Amino acid sequence: MSAWIYFLLFVAPLSGGLIALKTGYKNELMLKTFLAFAGGFIFSITILNVLPEVFSIQNNYTSLLILAGFFFQILIGKFSEGAEHGHLHTHRHNHSMALPVGLFLSLCLHAFTEGVPLGVISEVNKVMGFGIALHELPAAFALMSILQTEHINKKLILGLLIVYAMMSPAGALLGNVMRFNFSEIIFNHILAFVAGIFLYISTTILFENSENHHFSFKKLAAVLGGVILAVAASLLG
Repeated sequence: MSAWIYFLLFVAPLSGGLIALKTGYKNELMLKTFLAFAGGFIFSITILNVLPEVFSIQNNYTSLLILAGFFFQILIGKFSEGAEHGHLHTHRHNHSMALPVGLFLSLCLHAFTEGVPLGVISEVNKVMGFGIALHELPAAFALMSILQTEHINKKLILGLLIVYAMMSPAGALLGNVMRFNFSEIIFNHILAFVAGIFLYISTTILFENSENHHFSFKKLAAVLGGVILAVAASLLG
């Protein structure tokens, strides 16, 4: 896998987290517009690139693994409270300065899982890598915004941001190592699982970004922009 994809997977969440640490909730409106764009892009690459790759191999378990990934993300959401798709919420104030471990670990697991297929599926890793980076930026923004409300030491928060930013590249690196020891069918299973995760995240982003089930013109334009970019990337790739 190209080195620039590893770099992008690290820099995107790092940038999102640093923006949150600098500005806090001031950019929430801009974040929602960006999320609409990312949701349109991720949904489109899942339909155009990931699912065709998944179903290119005859496998009785493919559909079940897609469902498993979808419901796995629902389970993760019980601990992350929606931060993996950029959801900001009013978190309880933690005057004991304790780290919300479930939130942090669930987001790390989510980011790591997303990165694994990038290490081996060369046909889709460029587009997928960009899509994951688009998604991890607002996720890191939400995570750091939440952690700031917990009265945690700023140096610790910065350290947690660096650890989180390393998760997707680490998953991709593991996938790159594993490809020499596992068959293509195993990675097809992993990709199917991640496809389910992508479907949940993208549809949740799109639904949560609508007000009374209607998009504003600005958000609709952002979604269409993400779709157009995904189509262009698929055709040119």
